[in-house]
Amino acid sequence: MPAYTYVHDVMLRDCEPSGIVFLPRYFDMVHTVIENWLDEALDWPMSQIQGSDGLCLPFVDIKAEFPAPSRLGDRLTWRLAVRDIGRSSIWLEIIGTTGAENRVSITGTLVLSEGMAMRTRRWPEPIVERMKEFMLSPDGQAKKVAE
Repeated sequence: MPAYTYVHDVMLRDCEPSGIVFLPRYFDMVHTVIENWLDEALDWPMSQIQGSDGLCLPFVDIKAEFPAPSRLGDRLTWRLAVRDIGRSSIWLEIIGTTGAENRVSITGTLVLSEGMAMRTRRWPEPIVERMKEFMLSPDGQAKKVAE
C-alpha cells in the first residue's frame, strides 16, 4: 500500500473525443500528484522550490505502463511511494487505479537541480527525513499511509 494518496476525477478535459483519457494527460496528473505530495506531505511547496529556492525537479528517467484505459467519469486514486533516495535524486513509483483495477503505473527519477545553473543540488536533510516516511520497505510495501 503506497504512502501518499491523491484522488482525481476524470473530466472531459482529460479525454479524447471517445471519452478515454488522452495518454499525455496522465503525465499532467502525475505532476499534480507530485506537487501535492511535496506541499502536503513534505511541507515544501513548488512555489518555494522554484520560487525562493531557485530549484527545479525535472524527470531524468520515466517509464509508464497503461494496462487498462480510464474513461470520463472514472475516479482515479493515485498512490505515490518512494523507491530510493539518492544524494540529489529520488526514484518514485506512482500508480493510478480505479477500484482494484490498475490503470497506469509510472516509475521515474526526479533530480533536484539549481534552476539557472542546471547542476544538481543535494536534498535538504529535513526533506530527506520526510521522504523516508514514504519509502517502500524491502517487501515492496509502503511504511506509512497519508491521505
